[in-house]
Amino acid sequence: MGGLATCLAGCNEVDKQASSQSATANIEKAEQHEKTNVPVPMNLNGQIAFAKTDLAQRLDIPPGSVKLSGARQVTWRSGALGCPKLGMNYTEALVPGSVIYLQVDNVVHAYHAKVAGVPFYCPRERVEPPVAGEEGNLI
Repeated sequence: MGGLATCLAGCNEVDKQASSQSATANIEKAEQHEKTNVPVPMNLNGQIAFAKTDLAQRLDIPPGSVKLSGARQVTWRSGALGCPKLGMNYTEALVPGSVIYLQVDNVVHAYHAKVAGVPFYCPRERVEPPVAGEEGNLI
């Protein structure tokens, strides 16, 4: 009986170590996942490429069907980045960013972003213009 108690105590210790090692491995995997899935800063060309791919997926069309109508760096009037959602509050500060216009057939679609940020689709009914008088680099 003493041997069984010794085995149970020893086996329990082995289980604790394995459980601890497994938990540590899971934490490390989660941290690595977070590091690899953090969006990298994008320049305007990267934002354009991202927006084209996103719009093609959104409309379920070939990426080659999406044409660049224009893109430039702008200053947005608030944290809404020129695309406020009803009922949301945003910082009231000027935010540097970009606007991208993509065309499919005769319809123009807008994508907005902050500097080096991931662009997002902005429905026509929510589009607000950037700060007036900005010419920016229209591509």
